Amino acid sequence: MSYIPPHLRNSSSTATITTSIAHSVPSTYTNDHPNLSHSSSDFNTSSSTTFTPHSRRSSGTFSRTISVPPPVSPKWTPSDRVLRFNDDQIEEIRSRLNIDVSVASGSPPAPAAIESFEDMCLHQSIMKDIACHEYTRPTSIQAQAMTVALSGRDLLGCAETGSGKTAAFTIPMIQHCLAQPPVQRGDGPLALVLAPTRELAQQIEKEVKGFSRSLESFRTAIVVGGTNIADQKPELRAGVDVIVATPGRLIDHLQQGNTSLSRISFIVLDEADRMLDMGFEPQIREVMRNLPEKHQTLLFSATMPVEIETLTQEYLTSPVQVKVGKVSSPTANVSQILTKVSESEKIDYLLALLVADDSHAKRSNQPFPLTIVFVETKTRCNEVAEALVAQGLQAVAFHGGRSQSEREAALRNFRSSSTSILVATDVASRGLDVTGVAHVINLDLPKVFLVETLLTTYC
Repeated sequence: MSYIPPHLRNSSSTATITTSIAHSVPSTYTNDHPNLSHSSSDFNTSSSTTFTPHSRRSSGTFSRTISVPPPVSPKWTPSDRVLRFNDDQIEEIRSRLNIDVSVASGSPPAPAAIESFEDMCLHQSIMKDIACHEYTRPTSIQAQAMTVALSGRDLLGCAETGSGKTAAFTIPMIQHCLAQPPVQRGDGPLALVLAPTRELAQQIEKEVKGFSRSLESFRTAIVVGGTNIADQKPELRAGVDVIVATPGRLIDHLQQGNTSLSRISFIVLDEADRMLDMGFEPQIREVMRNLPEKHQTLLFSATMPVEIETLTQEYLTSPVQVKVGKVSSPTANVSQILTKVSESEKIDYLLALLVADDSHAKRSNQPFPLTIVFVETKTRCNEVAEALVAQGLQAVAFHGGRSQSEREAALRNFRSSSTSILVATDVASRGLDVTGVAHVINLDLPKVFLVETLLTTYC
């Protein structure tokens, strides 16, 4: 189903979920997770949240009232060693890690960047799972963004893909959820991550599960298109701690009453600029407008267009801006070549280039180098993939018109090198975790010149 903006909807076909905060919840809540102390004194226990999702159905409404406990505000402090840092030491660490931090005028200074997970004083189960990931030290974005998120501040983060950004928001998000009253059946999630594509959402969900694997009762759900919505209902209605979603499918579930925003106190907008490029701004705004008043927002974006600045001003409260490296610039190991070819000759030129590569690889007894070819449209994607296969090359098309299972199979085969060439639309241009790629070819001129992957352009 396509998304219908609020001003085009039939006002008579609406549904209302009213969430009333129960007065009987004590002002201080302590759960069974050790080393987590927190207080709900910052939240108004007599407040209420109303979510009015707009149904796309011509008739029929739904209405339910759920009493939920108020969110609690985790009280986090780093190690005593970090607390003893002076201003010069804090700046020296940021300079060494190539971190730029800015805060709004009148806001308190940002927490120090921390170069050790142990000094972050994380929950013991999270520390166990960090060790399972074989993480030894935080990356630059993790060192600074995690401390901002753990302190409860809103965050605007800019960092290259491959910088460890996902863990930078996943770990604080899990820590935040552990401080909340447990999720009950029928509850909405405690935290929400919105991502532009199914594949990125799947990668994020995998990361969330990886850092919560030692927590037996911690539940995560992925909510994306391309799969039967009915299959996702039972898990959501049973109650989950975290939802990782694409915006359109989340709106579908909210409209059907399968989940709610009533308990969300931590939200992440990942690859926000990409979501805007894909036309998700109405859905993002609808979600943000209907969140409970007290929540923490983390927004990550590779670029800072006017639309992102507007979202930041409207939905983030005095955010700490963290920028790592030269955002939106090529990484040092990327060599770029621009070849002028007429439109009618592009595919023939590409075929000649890759067939020559294939011949060279066979003569050298080496595998064909992993290659991604970006094109503008789905039709063009299929056309190029078919032309490559006709030349005896192992190629597969990857675009939004393929089913979820087909896209997953294409990525799986490409990652395992059983398919050497991935022909893709811009659905694959951001955030996918693929190692060992040798060449990236833009067959059609990009609308925005942005290299923010760890891939090597054809050289």
